[in-house]
Amino acid sequence: MDRNDIIDNFNGCVHCSQTVVEQWADKLGIDKATFMRIAGPLGGGCFDGNICGCVTGALLVIGAACGHYEVGDVEGNARMIEKVSEFKEAFKERTGSLVCRELTGYDFSQEGQLEAAMASGVLLEKCPDYVNIALDILEDIM
Repeated sequence: MDRNDIIDNFNGCVHCSQTVVEQWADKLGIDKATFMRIAGPLGGGCFDGNICGCVTGALLVIGAACGHYEVGDVEGNARMIEKVSEFKEAFKERTGSLVCRELTGYDFSQEGQLEAAMASGVLLEKCPDYVNIALDILEDIM
């Protein structure tokens, strides 16, 4: 995805998790607005710096594409878990972590940290790369 489009999303309050799912909604036949709403609470490591929103957005994509829903679907569950593991391993290998606060250097659970991260420019400097890494990995594994 073009870096400027990602930055435009971020500047418009569209989070990393939403940006990832936005790119896959049409491919999966899912209403884009609905998918983005579902992913909204996951940005910024669920807004407390935990698991990166790029990762959680990608996991939603994997769930939408490979997730099982029927009781007793052991094989479907195994396929989904395999894709989740494959994604997480590749993301961690390429970025060094799955955790937002480790990737950005800011702990959004602490008062003022989100504002400090925004003021520092780290979110516009690093996070577009994380979005593209997540999208690249999804293309590779899906």
